[in-house]
Amino acid sequence: MTGQEAHTYSHYLRNIHDAILVGIGTVLDDDPELTTRLVEGKNPVRIVLDSRARIPLTAKVLQGDAKTVVVTGPKADADTCDKLQRLKNVEVVTLPCENGKISVSALLQSLYEHEITSVLVEGGSEVLGSFLDSQTADRVYAFIAPKLVGGTHALPSVGGRGIERMSQCATVVEPELLTLGKDWLITGRVTF
Repeated sequence: MTGQEAHTYSHYLRNIHDAILVGIGTVLDDDPELTTRLVEGKNPVRIVLDSRARIPLTAKVLQGDAKTVVVTGPKADADTCDKLQRLKNVEVVTLPCENGKISVSALLQSLYEHEITSVLVEGGSEVLGSFLDSQTADRVYAFIAPKLVGGTHALPSVGGRGIERMSQCATVVEPELLTLGKDWLITGRVTF
């Protein structure tokens, strides 16, 4: 949706973080590589939240030299987990679930134990909502393209539980606006 400048900047953001994280929905819908191929530098560890081990063994995120961690839940398909574990540069980590989703607190503890201290959460909607619901987001990077889309069945940018009153919302402080070609990037610290 965004142009080349914004796309390149998103790869820069991947490069400066230890890991990049998406949910299985993003993998199934977009089949991303999650690498930094548009900028010089290291690839982040690629993390896929997949509580039931539904990831196709042919997914791009499982290919190449970058390390991938597939985070599954206790009810994940054992046969798929075994096949994933045999792939080059792929590690399977099983963590507890809360309401069918990987526990964010258990995930962050596991990443810390693996010396991963900065994670770029690229989404999608429910994954972003999980990090806001658990109040573990530190900073937001919102890319905005001058395109209007939507519809009755369109997902919101951020899912999750949501809030009952505006006084309960997370806020972005020290906001910055960056122009990237025809697009914009709004960034700032998140406070709860």
